Amino acid sequence: MQKGSAVSISQGQLFYLIIQAQIGVGILSLPFAVHSTAKGDGWISTLLAGFVIQLWMMISLALSRSFPEKNFFQLLRHLFGKYLGSFLIFSYTLYFTAIAGLVAVLQTGLINKWILPLTPFWIIYLLIIIVAVYLATDNILIIARFFGLSTGVIVFFILLVATVYRDANIAYILPIGQSGFKNIFLAIKDVLIALTGFELILLIYPMIKNKQKTAKTLTFANITTVLIYSFLVFTSLIIFSPEEMTLVPEPVLYMLKAISFEVIERLDLIFLSIWVIPMTNSFIIYLYQASKGLKELFHTQSHAPFVPVIVLPIFISGFFLQNKFLIEDIDSVFQYIVFIFVFLLPVLFLMVALAKKKLQRGKRYESS
Repeated sequence: MQKGSAVSISQGQLFYLIIQAQIGVGILSLPFAVHSTAKGDGWISTLLAGFVIQLWMMISLALSRSFPEKNFFQLLRHLFGKYLGSFLIFSYTLYFTAIAGLVAVLQTGLINKWILPLTPFWIIYLLIIIVAVYLATDNILIIARFFGLSTGVIVFFILLVATVYRDANIAYILPIGQSGFKNIFLAIKDVLIALTGFELILLIYPMIKNKQKTAKTLTFANITTVLIYSFLVFTSLIIFSPEEMTLVPEPVLYMLKAISFEVIERLDLIFLSIWVIPMTNSFIIYLYQASKGLKELFHTQSHAPFVPVIVLPIFISGFFLQNKFLIEDIDSVFQYIVFIFVFLLPVLFLMVALAKKKLQRGKRYESS
């Protein structure tokens, strides 16, 4: 097996990593979330959110390129010094750990509700954690290869959802623009939260081969993800009436539940059993990032020993996060935290990085 420092990933593997990092448990409830604000225009909000994500992807890429030999955590220490840099590394480690825990709880709750209602929550939770730990302890190349193999599940998902168009009613979203520009733009917030995960580029950029094509790969990955989300939102809005949409928190699963073939019943259960893989992938990538933060803090050779340390508080917290209303309250608070760590702070870091680069060039010019 390759050592961490020698690992490198191709542009194709980067494509799979970004897609799988962005697509997870949130995709199943996004149509309900955007409909709550933008009604039948939720698909427009989803497309517009794609442009915002593209801009922030380029901001993250510019930050990575400012010091291309350093990953995100090394960059923080380089920009802000030993103490403030270490504090920021610790803060991001806590953030990734908390997001990983929330993803695992939401995933377990979904499986518990739809597939295994009689199975104790903690058993499902533990099984998901064991699988995630097994992959998160490996290097990014192995993770990328697994993500590439599991991307076929997403293609199967799209084909499955397309079968509901026989019951579509385009009148549900007409007239276009009915909710007004204000609500369309307000709904973008919910989509941005669902599309996070692209910040992974900050951590893995030094390990990418042929870095010149990274911007193109990120763009293709973003377009693919946004089109998938837009397709699901649009489909949900033309299948369910506006009144029905307010009653179905997971419209994608309810759509599949209504489909039946001569030899297949309950497609929602079949789909969700397979969709466990992409949901777990999202959990894996957050575990990986959190463990890399601890690796940088403690200056060790490998991140692997820290993965079990991280999942211990995640597992314990799962026993206290089984109340639906408590999870909703936590999720609403996390929306603001996500905006700070994913959208606000990287802009600040980029400005500091550009200022530091300019200062270094000025010193080199004076010395010459």
